[in-house]
Amino acid sequence: MPSPFKPSQLSPEMVERYGINHKSWTSRIVTYVLALAFALILGFVAFQVTRPGVDFELVAWNVVAPDRTDITFTVHAQNDDPVTCVVRAQDASRADVGYAIVPVVPVAGSASVTFSLHTAIGSYTAEVLGCGDDRVPAPQFPQGVVPPSQPWTP
Repeated sequence: MPSPFKPSQLSPEMVERYGINHKSWTSRIVTYVLALAFALILGFVAFQVTRPGVDFELVAWNVVAPDRTDITFTVHAQNDDPVTCVVRAQDASRADVGYAIVPVVPVAGSASVTFSLHTAIGSYTAEVLGCGDDRVPAPQFPQGVVPPSQPWTP
């Protein structure tokens, strides 16, 4: 808060003691450095939020056999760099019965993938958890259930 007094109204001792109109280079430098750091952090967060990602869509899933579920999904990326997607199948109690990390190589920025997921028992539902840099939950198999090896093979 600025002083209501002018420096000419106060004694030199009062001006020195209370720092009226005293401009410290150290405080200016610290203020500028903090403002720059805040702007850099804000810019980084804005970049992370607005950066182009990988879009995906579950097209269909089909329980072919008690140990196999076919999952068809599409991936749309900004370029043709390989991405990884995570798919899973669950039983009626929402426990995982199949979980796999699927590599996808888009052509002209998109790809349609059908993956045969090996399941421990018949599945009730299937989903694509995420692609690219998306954070996905770890497998949630019930205790004592060994995750089946992927992909399904006859």
